Amino acid sequence: MARQRRTRKITVTMPEEIAATLDDWRSSGRIASISAFVAESVKARVDRADSLARLENALGGRPPLDLINRARAVQGLPPLSDEEEAPGDHAGAA
Repeated sequence: MARQRRTRKITVTMPEEIAATLDDWRSSGRIASISAFVAESVKARVDRADSLARLENALGGRPPLDLINRARAVQGLPPLSDEEEAPGDHAGAA
């Protein structure tokens, strides 16, 4: 029986300065692998988006902007403006 692949190789394009930083971090031992670092970062973002979707489902919609901004303040993040808080944009929510 063939073994199922648990990973898949993809190509990611990013700004040169970020790629250079990741190269430096790998060279200095700050990270073991650029691939692992990127995969862990993407997983954290996916997990956060899933958590926000569950929260919105439980609340019957996106939390009000003032509630989002209070959660952002606790995290040390700047508040979102009305323009930044577009429907479907979950990047800045709690």
